[in-house]
Amino acid sequence: MIDTSAGVLVRKRIYLDDLDGFGMLHHARYALLFDNAVIDFWADAGWELDPSRSVFVIRELTMTYHQPVVGLSEVDVHFWVDRAGRTSVTYGFQVISADHTVVHADGHRVVVNLDGKTLRPAPIGDDVWELAAPLLAPGVERPAA
Repeated sequence: MIDTSAGVLVRKRIYLDDLDGFGMLHHARYALLFDNAVIDFWADAGWELDPSRSVFVIRELTMTYHQPVVGLSEVDVHFWVDRAGRTSVTYGFQVISADHTVVHADGHRVVVNLDGKTLRPAPIGDDVWELAAPLLAPGVERPAA
C-alpha cells in the first residue's frame, strides 16, 4: 500500500473522453486530474477566488509517468505541500490507483502568489495558510510573517 498519510486524497473519475486511442489515460490528463483535485480541495475548504486580491500562477510542473491508467475507472489524486515559502508553495503529488497499490504518475508543481493589481509576487495571506493546514507535509511549516 502507498503511504497517503501526509496531505489529502481526492477521488477522480476517468471518462471515455480522457482516454487516448489505445484506451489509456491521455498523458495530458494527469496534470488536469491534479489541477482539478487541487481546485476541489480549495473550493471545499471555503477558499474563494478573488483575482483582484491575488492570483496563484504555475511557475513549474514536473511529472513522471510510471504505469498507465487503462479504461474507465477511478483514481485517487494524493497531494501535499513539500515546501512553503513567503510567496510560493511547492506541491508534491501522485496519481494512484483507487486501491492505493499502483503509482500511475507523480511529480511536483510550484505556484507563486501574485498581487492582483501589480502581478508581482506577494506574500500568501494568513487566511490561505489556515485553510492549507491539512496539506502541510510533516516537517513543513508556514513561513513566519
